[in-house]
Amino acid sequence: MPPPRSHVGMPSVLRDILSVLLLLLAVAPQQQLSAHNPDTSYARLEITPKRLELKLTYDLYTLCKIIPLDDNADRRITREELEGHLPQIQKYLASAIKLEVAGLAPGLGRAVGFIWPKDAGEGVAEKDFHSAACLVAFRFEREIDDLPEDVTLTFRVFPQLGDRHSVLGKFVYLGKESEVTFNQFEPDYLFETGYEPPLIKRLLKFFKLGAEHIFFGFDHLCFLLALLVVANARDLLKIITSFTVAHSITLGLAALDIVRLPGRLVESAVALTIVYVAIENLCTRARPHRWALTFGFGLIHGFAFASVLEVLGLPSTGLLRCLLAFNLGVEVGQLLIVLTLLPVVRFVCRGRYGPLAVRGISLALALIGTAWFLDRAFALGWIPL
Repeated sequence: MPPPRSHVGMPSVLRDILSVLLLLLAVAPQQQLSAHNPDTSYARLEITPKRLELKLTYDLYTLCKIIPLDDNADRRITREELEGHLPQIQKYLASAIKLEVAGLAPGLGRAVGFIWPKDAGEGVAEKDFHSAACLVAFRFEREIDDLPEDVTLTFRVFPQLGDRHSVLGKFVYLGKESEVTFNQFEPDYLFETGYEPPLIKRLLKFFKLGAEHIFFGFDHLCFLLALLVVANARDLLKIITSFTVAHSITLGLAALDIVRLPGRLVESAVALTIVYVAIENLCTRARPHRWALTFGFGLIHGFAFASVLEVLGLPSTGLLRCLLAFNLGVEVGQLLIVLTLLPVVRFVCRGRYGPLAVRGISLALALIGTAWFLDRAFALGWIPL
């Protein structure tokens, strides 16, 4: 006869099971909070009408792959040690992470310090370098004039941080969050906001970009100066007109992707145009066909102007009008430069020591152009301009 089923122990077993379940429920949120993959970092990009705010978060183990932080080798990283290496870390992040905004040059913007984990005290022991409670965040802010049409984020950190590393990214726009994972196979992501700025804003922006490019394009300025120091008033109009027509042609062809030339070849050729004109100034007085020579050289400079648009990107809507606005900005900037330099050049080069001044300026321009050519042709990286 089998023993009777016990009813006494049943509530005790249920009580034990319930206690275990309650314990697991109590511990689970804390475990989830502290879970962190040491081969993972985090990126959060918030897009607003006036600013892009990028937050990059790493554990200390990952940061030590970027640069050794334990200066005194005590297996502990302090806030002070991290702060001492902050410029190096920010420089690495700015070079290894690319933030591109439609129509603007790439860049993370202004570094605004770092966020030390609030519960870490003044230092973190080596055993906690992987801990989610000891993550360090670095912030960058970039000012913008208007909401961008799209934003591209690219990570080139995988050779440094390892093939298994991944970046959990988050784009925040108009209160909505979009999550993206970056890895060595998918290192970039284009986030489209769907915003289309008014056409007049686009035109003004490209006009400004064109004017700025000629004002800060020192190689183009040197070429113009080499032409101005020997040109008389009658020839100057033909020279400037031929240069304008020529670079407008190749600017349009290259910007519309009809004709393409390697950037290194174009930049080297631009330097040679300065050298040639400067040497011609030194060697001959008769220059009856300089306007034709300038037209040929203007074609080369047009490809250089187009390289700016290649970096910035022309919008899909209003493309031709934005291209014309950029070219108009170049022309207006060029005209202002000529009108500013011409009286000065006339004063210096038409006086008693005019011939000596022409030779001195031309020789200096020839040397500068030669240095530019060697630097660009052989990718020496000596001259950043």
